[in-house]
Amino acid sequence: MDSLSVAIPVFVLTGIIVVISGVGLAKYGDGIAEKTGWGALWVGTILVSVATSLPELITNISAVVIEDSPDLALATVYGSNMMNIFAISIVAIVFGVGNLFGGQRRDTQVLVLVALGITTIALAVGAIGDYGLGYTSMGGLVIVLAYLGGMKLVYSAGKSETVIAGGDESAGVARGSATSAWIGFGAASLAVIVSAPLLAASATGIADATSLGESFVGVLAVSIVTSLPEAAVTFTAARRKSYGLALGNIYGSCAFNLFVIPIAGLGSKDPLLSFMEPEHFVAVGSAILFMGIGYAVIRAYQKQSIAWLRRSIYTVPVLYPAALAVVFVLSQD
Repeated sequence: MDSLSVAIPVFVLTGIIVVISGVGLAKYGDGIAEKTGWGALWVGTILVSVATSLPELITNISAVVIEDSPDLALATVYGSNMMNIFAISIVAIVFGVGNLFGGQRRDTQVLVLVALGITTIALAVGAIGDYGLGYTSMGGLVIVLAYLGGMKLVYSAGKSETVIAGGDESAGVARGSATSAWIGFGAASLAVIVSAPLLAASATGIADATSLGESFVGVLAVSIVTSLPEAAVTFTAARRKSYGLALGNIYGSCAFNLFVIPIAGLGSKDPLLSFMEPEHFVAVGSAILFMGIGYAVIRAYQKQSIAWLRRSIYTVPVLYPAALAVVFVLSQD
């Protein structure tokens, strides 16, 4: 798909389908959670975040297996995490930083630290080198264990707070048939599975035809498109004053996006993290910085001595385009 006359329309069309499908996944996933009585903790952290991250998962598998573009896969993961925190910073500025980040529960804080930890692991493994371990790699295995262990920590933190509060998260949840929600969820998933490979192929075609570089196209174009479902869910949740769900969706997606690396790596001859280039380090380092700023803001609303850090969220909309510029320059070498 080297011709821009073909690649650009395919990219736009499949991007629209991925966005609409991602929003549908979140909507129907929320419906499943409501009908089955699942706790609110898993709505944002597990169900919705995984649902809205499905575009990244399918796109990255396609980039590795079909397009043989590990650069694009890594760039999409790191670029998506950058975009996620950029989106929530904008939402926070619009709806009130204190509303979004203030008074967050311990499970949300644990989730943020888990996302930060897994991303830092990816940075460290990329820096020191990864090596194969059967169908996976040492770095991939560590990320899988860190994600699963981290989700257990988040779940435990949420449960302990529920017990202390003397309540039950699932209490008062509407019950009923979840059949229609499951059907909608399956249809949206199918749309993503069909369109995401074409999205990856068209992105590679644009990179080849314009000489922009696959890493930059992944960090900018593909990551923005695949992160729009998270942005849409975050905006909707904030408008409904469901601020915990908004943060759970964003940071849960950031954690799951890193979990995508070992999954996509199953189709690579060499460990995916061994393909890290300077532009990838800038992207993942920026994602860590942005996520760290979010955690600092949460803590700043709990400790008056560091209240001045609340304003640091305003730096993310400035740092994001600056990081993109650096990635662009490095990807041209």
